[in-house]
Amino acid sequence: MSGDTMRRGSKDGGLEKIREASDAVEKSSTAIVVEKVRERWRTAGSIIVLAVTTVMLLRMDGYLSIDAQVFGGITLFLLVYFLATLRTDVSME
Repeated sequence: MSGDTMRRGSKDGGLEKIREASDAVEKSSTAIVVEKVRERWRTAGSIIVLAVTTVMLLRMDGYLSIDAQVFGGITLFLLVYFLATLRTDVSME
């Protein structure tokens, strides 16, 4: 029984974890940014959809309506949030 627990413990602390840690250090900052944006594809997609909706509202109404202002404000808020959290995540890597 105790031999089984020793094998399990040594399996968790193997060279694979060291290799994974060294791979993370070798990544360039551009690769990290692309990886983080891929992880947040839903947020990036919603920013794009909101921006397109805002532009369409501006073109349909012909002026800056309340709806266009609301959609534009939400788009800007999400964009600022996305960029701030992306910057934090990249600096932590």
